Amino acid sequence: MIDRTTVVLDAQPLASVAAGSGTGTYIRSLTAALAAHHPEIDLRALGAGGAVLPAGVGSLPLRRSMRRPRAAVMENAVRLPLDLLRKRPAGSVFHNPSFHAPAGVRAPWVQTLHDVIPLVYETPDQAALRARWKRFGPRYREATAVIAISHHAASEGIRLLGLDPARVHVSQHGVDLGPGPSAEGPTDPPYLLVVGEFSARKGFGEAFAVMDALVEAGYPHRLVVAGRVHPLVAADLAALHQRSRHPERIELQGFVDDLVGLYQGATALLMTSHYEGFGLPVLEAMAYGVPVVAFANSAITEVVTGGGQLVADGDVVAMTAAVRALLDSPARAAEQREQGLAHVRAFTWERSAAIHAEVYRAVAGR
Repeated sequence: MIDRTTVVLDAQPLASVAAGSGTGTYIRSLTAALAAHHPEIDLRALGAGGAVLPAGVGSLPLRRSMRRPRAAVMENAVRLPLDLLRKRPAGSVFHNPSFHAPAGVRAPWVQTLHDVIPLVYETPDQAALRARWKRFGPRYREATAVIAISHHAASEGIRLLGLDPARVHVSQHGVDLGPGPSAEGPTDPPYLLVVGEFSARKGFGEAFAVMDALVEAGYPHRLVVAGRVHPLVAADLAALHQRSRHPERIELQGFVDDLVGLYQGATALLMTSHYEGFGLPVLEAMAYGVPVVAFANSAITEVVTGGGQLVADGDVVAMTAAVRALLDSPARAAEQREQGLAHVRAFTWERSAAIHAEVYRAVAGR
């Protein structure tokens, strides 16, 4: 008979705007891998608001009324401790996989650390979140264990949140390999791709500058940008777009529910973000055979090294040169596609789930 560890995981982000974010991908993929490979973990999803859960994952429904994204996050944070008192089985492990560390949670408690971006990237669009982080950030120290999604996130949590290194565990994200590269190769007319929700740190201005330089050098490519645009910053993105020298060659698609087609048709992915806790789009691009050119910073360096090209953070000239080298040499592009496909095989949700399961069992044993 299997000695099972009961884990209650807050899946409420799957019922919010976060369902389409990296956090949503993490929760869906992790729960699926745990259910498939770890029968010793009795996993129960708290909330999720009707989201489809993997077979073998129990459901603990919650009632929520707020619909606006920020209000929904705050409502869940306020009501979660009471929900846990009512619904959490005795002796179970609680896992909070989202960034907002709740108050008043009894041990054993596992907290995921995605990043500390608002504490290190002080731009106006991060001001409100930075104020909230200063309130709930210290709660990470109360968790029995913290699972960081990258080595960089772990070191930042230790440095800025005062986490005990002995309680911090690294579990890098996996990637769904899906159908892989398209047999037809990149789309004609060709395009470069940027994937990410718009904010000041994402470096969209640098991506637009690379596109301007390519247009003026005679390349036929467009730049396709896929990612959620919050209404509060929509005007900033529109202004940035219009300030580019060739806005007609930049296509802002907003949120795209299924990125497979965009990845498969892209000639290359540009990762111009200046700070990431992980950087999942670079692995997704590699899984579809798309060469990656990225700024070297934060966790991006950790994730890209060995599978894509890195250039100095913020160096538009260097990124333009790296992209041109790919466009000018089909052999070089093919080599980088193969490097990326090989590199991405090391990042699996099965491996991530195994680390999570080990942490769950360890904290339950305490």
